[in-house]
Amino acid sequence: MTATRYVTTPELAARGWTPAMIRNLLGTADRRQPNPRYRRASPMQLYDIRRVEQAEAGPEFTAARTKAARRSETARQAAHRRRTKTMTAVEQLAITVPVMGRKELIERACDAYNRWEGGLFDEPAGPDSDPAFIERITVNHIRHDLAEYDQTLADQYRLLGGDTAKARIRERVYEATAHAYPYLAEECRRQQHRHVDNHT
Repeated sequence: MTATRYVTTPELAARGWTPAMIRNLLGTADRRQPNPRYRRASPMQLYDIRRVEQAEAGPEFTAARTKAARRSETARQAAHRRRTKTMTAVEQLAITVPVMGRKELIERACDAYNRWEGGLFDEPAGPDSDPAFIERITVNHIRHDLAEYDQTLADQYRLLGGDTAKARIRERVYEATAHAYPYLAEECRRQQHRHVDNHT
């Protein structure tokens, strides 16, 4: 006598079953067994493959799968429209960077660094510190403390645009900084590349 073969709910999902289809077309699982990977997890639901194949051969399964695919495509298109709308809003953000003299900007960047980080890991920053270090903390100061844009729209990317919108906002801040302070353009490019490299 051939042993009965069972399939799990993840295996059903790989075959095109949705939770609603499993509930409506298969009903109660034929067997349950403890989860082999997580002892405290809910028992695994197992379904007799013969019942599964019989249901898959019926018109109800075909109709349900077609309907599910249609809903999935509709959801995908809606998500795409939301992302497009968010990215359009990101491009329309009014990002501005205040323009000031080099000396004043460096002094402000050093003061900001010393308030938050100076003395914790490094010597306090000053105008005579390493030039590359000064450029780095100056760009950081502009990006975190001086650049202005619509925070309400910027917050929306967390829900709609995700990392893509966040990265584009950061890129636009670097672009505005490089435009306002050409001598910091190379440092802006370096920091932007570092962010890209860290997320690839």
